[in-house]
Amino acid sequence: MRLLAAAMLFTTAVAVPAPAAVATPQCSGYVGLTFDDGPTPGNTAALLGALRRAGLRATMFNTGQNVEAHPELARAQVAAGMWLANHSWDHPFMTQLPEAGQVSQITRTQDAIRKVTGVTPTLFRPPYLDTDDALRAVERRLGLTEINTDVDSRDWDNASVEQILASVDKLQDGDVILMHDWPPNTVAAIPGIAASLRARGLCSGTISPVTGRAVAPGTRALHHVHTVGRVEDRGAGVRHTWPGVYFEGRFRGDAVGVVLDDTVNDYELRIDDRDPVTLVTPGRTTHWVRGLARGTHTVRIAKRTESPWTPGQFGGFVAGPGGALLGEPAARNRQIEFIGDSWTAGYGNSSAGRDCSTTGGVDRNSNADQAFGALTARTLRADYQLNAWSGMGMVRNYDGSNPDVDYRTYYDRVLQAADPAGWQRPRTWKPQVVVIGLGINDFSTALHPGERWADEAALAAGYQAAYHGFLDELRDRYGPHTQLVLTYPSMWNTTALAISVETIVAQRTAGGDRRISALHYDNDALGLDLLGCDWHPSAHDHRQLAGALTAHLRSLPIRW
Repeated sequence: MRLLAAAMLFTTAVAVPAPAAVATPQCSGYVGLTFDDGPTPGNTAALLGALRRAGLRATMFNTGQNVEAHPELARAQVAAGMWLANHSWDHPFMTQLPEAGQVSQITRTQDAIRKVTGVTPTLFRPPYLDTDDALRAVERRLGLTEINTDVDSRDWDNASVEQILASVDKLQDGDVILMHDWPPNTVAAIPGIAASLRARGLCSGTISPVTGRAVAPGTRALHHVHTVGRVEDRGAGVRHTWPGVYFEGRFRGDAVGVVLDDTVNDYELRIDDRDPVTLVTPGRTTHWVRGLARGTHTVRIAKRTESPWTPGQFGGFVAGPGGALLGEPAARNRQIEFIGDSWTAGYGNSSAGRDCSTTGGVDRNSNADQAFGALTARTLRADYQLNAWSGMGMVRNYDGSNPDVDYRTYYDRVLQAADPAGWQRPRTWKPQVVVIGLGINDFSTALHPGERWADEAALAAGYQAAYHGFLDELRDRYGPHTQLVLTYPSMWNTTALAISVETIVAQRTAGGDRRISALHYDNDALGLDLLGCDWHPSAHDHRQLAGALTAHLRSLPIRW
């Protein structure tokens, strides 16, 4: 919100130092102080000075045009210890804009803030709090969480200092209050705001991009959490897209909460050795498990479904009243990376039949946590990644779709199609085994006129050349001692995949690579029924595949 005409307190804009060291009160909760529309010449410096003297921190929802026009004030906000967020470029009614206009308003502001301060905002507040589902979808696609407000100070409507303080008195733990950068009364109210919060044991906090609630500064989603998946760590929130990503923790007490923001994916939640519970598109929530026996427990949540274009967010585990999170579970010494397509992703593996259109579709019937890779890794007590994407091939996707990309286009990314940024592999990820299952989509459908291969022989040649290049990259990344296992199933329509994989392994073995092997998933020998969605492996089949793969891995001289 914004007042079109308002008295301004004009002072010289100066950089404001970070909040002075003050005695930290015991915090029984946190609230989010937010200021829209800045930075403003004349008032921003006074506001930052008042916040510093009061020992408060806040989230500044800046407009892009103001950041561009007054970069020194945006840098002063960061220097003063404030958090920066996105409030559009020039404060329009966002729902009245076409999608392209919404994207422009948000991305131009992201770019301006990043260029001036080096900060990449994770929060967005629409001007006038004007929003709808379509806008929220755009925000999510751009990696931003929408923040509305629990309490409106109405400082934009000439609220007095006393009226602003009365609004502050309504704040409870986790609440967010809407204020503005430019009203003089807001600056004058800062000492009283600090006193009101202090009297109730509340402290100023940051706003979680996962829950939209105020939390303690420095809160990290991965605090006391073990994961090896490809994730984008944003501190208070962790974004992810690859199937099967899992997070593990330990806690003491009789209850635990799992913080999530995901309207697209399903999750498998397990406490200790209990039967898992499925969370279907949980949304923005803290899902609680209560009524446990008091004591020490483990908690594990895994992503069941695929979402290459839409990240989910994990915000950490929360211990119940009287409980506490314990140190993160120890990493396993064994590590396996699985690379593949729909078979590896567990596409439709929970379905009772090949047509799952009447039972929730593919998403409701997929469970990457029960796919053969996850089963194999757990049998061998290994940490693992499932870097899989249904329909993708080594050089050709299913039925020749999307000819400008293939699996290799996305393999190095942290968020698949949602963001082109590459995954920064931690030094701790050193898989002793990489299991690759790419090729079903390359060969399972007939070539169409206009595709770049004249016939299946040409496709096989291109496939083999690309596969060799991909293996070279894996060798450069993981070194000569990692076991590479190239898998392939029986195919009803061609032997080109089997011949290609066996040829690649033979060629590399002849070239001196002694840590590469091929594994044929013989459909008949394994008794695969392919009763999952759309003729994919069923839950029974994934257990059979896991058994075959486990036996193969146990036969290899793996250094673990």
